Amino acid sequence: MKDYKVLALDETGKASFNHPSKNFVLSGLILPEKFHTKLDNQIRKLKKKYFDDEDSVLHCRDMIRKKGPFASLNESVAKEVNFWAEIIGIINNEKLSIAFVIADKNKAKKLGWDDIAILKRTYNKMLEEFTKKHLINNKGKILVESDQYQDKYLIGAHNRLQSLGVPSEGIAGSDYRNKVTSLSLVNKLNFDVEIQIADSLAVMADLVYAIKINSIKKPTKVQSMMIRLVDRKMKDKNNPGIFEILA
Repeated sequence: MKDYKVLALDETGKASFNHPSKNFVLSGLILPEKFHTKLDNQIRKLKKKYFDDEDSVLHCRDMIRKKGPFASLNESVAKEVNFWAEIIGIINNEKLSIAFVIADKNKAKKLGWDDIAILKRTYNKMLEEFTKKHLINNKGKILVESDQYQDKYLIGAHNRLQSLGVPSEGIAGSDYRNKVTSLSLVNKLNFDVEIQIADSLAVMADLVYAIKINSIKKPTKVQSMMIRLVDRKMKDKNNPGIFEILA
């Protein structure tokens, strides 16, 4: 029986042009399904160590701002740096891969895209890249942080691939249906560790893109660690990362 790989998805920003975010970033963590328990245990120990609550839910926006349950990161620069060093060390495991699809909303607008076009294109690209790069010898499952507005566009992308496949890669619709056997919509109260890490990764993609377009000149120590992690993962030929900029 072939092993399963799981693609867990979350995002940062919104595709809507009325939202203040500059980019819409779809971020993902890719892992062998059988690695779930080990990863969950590692993250629980990390949360217990730094926040004294192994059931807290990692939420990147609050982690970066050091707000709410993550306010203890304000205690010292060393504590914040050590926390990020440990979580990045966990993600750096060779069994884990990271995936990003980015839409620069200003560029997308100039191309005539609306928010629906952004959503459709990002979901399509993410599922295509996951299929062609990670499901050659594996079956796949998709786990997604649900959003009542966006879910239908993800499901639409999934249905499109079930019908058409990825013709440019010689993957027929029937091949895709055989490879990707489930699509699950969950919320944070499901406590999926994969989703929590996908959320944590989104800010890293936004950061690396900002570096690429020279909008950040001097990254902080934490930002530098994030950049190095993304660089390492993208260079891994055995477990390739995904980094696609659509606009």
